[in-house]
Amino acid sequence: MKGKGCLAIYLRLSLEDRIQGGYDESGSITSQRKMLLEYIQKDTELTGQEILEFCDDGVSGTSMNRPGVQELLKQVKEGKVDCILVKDMSRFSRDYIELGIYLNQIFPFLGVRFISVNDHYDSNRQNGNAIGIDTAFQTLLYDLYSKDLSVKVKASHQSKKANGEYITGEIPFGYERSRERKNAVVVNEKEAEIVRYIYSMAADGLGSGQIARRLVEEQIPAPMRMRHPDRADIREHYNWIDKTVRRILNNRFYLGEMIYGKTVRKSVGSKSVKAVPREQWKVIPNHHEALVTEEMFVKVCKNNRKSSTKRVRERYSLTGKVYCGCCGYAMSYRGSTKQSKCGCLYCTRYNQLRLEDCCTYFNALILEEIVLKELYEELKRRGDQLRQKESLEIYLKKAMDSLNSIYQSCEAQRNELAGQKNALYVKYVKEQIGAEEFRRQADLIDGQMAELSQKQRDTEEEYKWVEEVSRSNKEDMKQIIRFSHLKELTQEAVDIFIKRIKLYRDKRVEIEWNFVDA
Repeated sequence: MKGKGCLAIYLRLSLEDRIQGGYDESGSITSQRKMLLEYIQKDTELTGQEILEFCDDGVSGTSMNRPGVQELLKQVKEGKVDCILVKDMSRFSRDYIELGIYLNQIFPFLGVRFISVNDHYDSNRQNGNAIGIDTAFQTLLYDLYSKDLSVKVKASHQSKKANGEYITGEIPFGYERSRERKNAVVVNEKEAEIVRYIYSMAADGLGSGQIARRLVEEQIPAPMRMRHPDRADIREHYNWIDKTVRRILNNRFYLGEMIYGKTVRKSVGSKSVKAVPREQWKVIPNHHEALVTEEMFVKVCKNNRKSSTKRVRERYSLTGKVYCGCCGYAMSYRGSTKQSKCGCLYCTRYNQLRLEDCCTYFNALILEEIVLKELYEELKRRGDQLRQKESLEIYLKKAMDSLNSIYQSCEAQRNELAGQKNALYVKYVKEQIGAEEFRRQADLIDGQMAELSQKQRDTEEEYKWVEEVSRSNKEDMKQIIRFSHLKELTQEAVDIFIKRIKLYRDKRVEIEWNFVDA
C-alpha cells in the first residue's frame, strides 16, 4: 500500500497486566510491537511505509478517551495516517458498538485501512461490506470480557479494602505508605506533630481561621508544600487556609479508622460516581495508629459546633461581584450582628497573605449606596448618549434598507442568469451551438453567479452587524428607561448592569459595567 499517509501501529495494555509486568514498559507491549513490525516486513504492500507508533500502557479499553488513541484519531482526521495495525481488535476498543462504528463507517469514509493481525481481519479484503458475523461476535465477546473483568477487579478491590489494605486515594496528612508492608499506612512523625498541634489548638477553643493564621505566622509549611517541596507551581510557601484546617479536624482517619464505600460508579467503565448514604459506609476501627484520642476528637467537634452556630444568612445583592482591588480574590459578606447593625465585606485572603493594601473592611450599606448612585449617574449619561444617537438610528435604518435592496437585486440577477443558463443548455441540446461555445458561455454565467453569491454573503454579514448595533442600542435604552427611577439596589439590576466591583483599602470603589459598549 503506497498511500499519501503513514502507517500507524497501536499498542495497548490494561492496568492490571501492566502491574503484573512491573513498572517498566511491559513485555506485552514489547511483544505487540515486535509482532506488528514482523507483519509489516512480510507484507509487500506495507513494507517501506513510514511507521508511527501510538501506545496506551496501563489504560482500560472500555473507553476511547485514551491519550494514545486520541492522538492516533487526530492524525487520522488530518489525513496523516491511512493504515492502522493492531494485535487484535480488543487492543483498539473493547466496546463492540463503538468498534463497529469505526470499522463500518468512520474508517471507510476516511479511506483508512484497518488490520487486526490475530483476528485475520483486513478492511481491504471486505470489498466494501460491513464486518462479518464472526468479527462482530468476537468484538461482542471482547466487550463482555471487559465488563466481566471490571466486575472482578472491583470485587478484588472491595476484598482488599475489607481486609484493611489501603489501596485508594492519597494518604492523609500525618501518614505515609509503609515500606515494610504492602498497602499499609504508618505514621509520618514530622507531619503527625503538626496534626497534633492543630488538634491541641482546636481543643483550646481556637477556630479554624485562627489556627490557619497561627500556622502561617509560625511559618509551618502546608501539606502540599511539605510533601512537594520542589514543586514550582505551588506559589505560596505557607498557604494554610481555614478549609485545610477544617478538613483535618473533621477526618476520622486520625482516630485510627479507615472508611471506604463512600461512592459507587454508576456503571461499568463509567467515570461518574454517586454518593452512598453515610449509614452504608464501611468502617474498619483500629486500622492504623491513631494520632488523637476519641476524647480529643469529640471535644474538638463540640468546639467547632459552638463556634460555627448556624444562622440564617442575609441575602446580599452584590454577592459574587465584589473583589479585593489588591490581591484580586473575591470578598466575602458578613451579615449584621449584635455588635454591628449592618453587614460588611472583607478580603478572604488577608489573614493568609497579609498584604498591606488588601481591603480588610467595607461597610455593606455604604457600598450599596455608592453603587446605586453611580448606577443612576451611568444610566443618565448613557441615556443622554442614546438620545443623541437618534440620528444614528435613522442612518442605521436607511443602511439596513439599502443592504436589503442590494441583496434582493443580487437574488433577481442570479435568477435571471439561471434562466439564461437553462436557455443556453436547450440550445446545446438542439445542436444550435457547439459544445465548446456552450462551455465558454456557461462558465461565463457561472462566474457571474459566483460573484453575485459572494456579494450576497458580504451584504448579509454587513446587514447582521448593522442590525446587531441597532438592536443593542434599543435594548440599552429599554433597560435604562426601566431602571431610571430605581430607589434601591435590586438583584436584577446588579445582574444586568454590573460586571465586577473592586474595593481598595483607602475605600476607593471601581465599577466595571456590563453594557454592550462598556
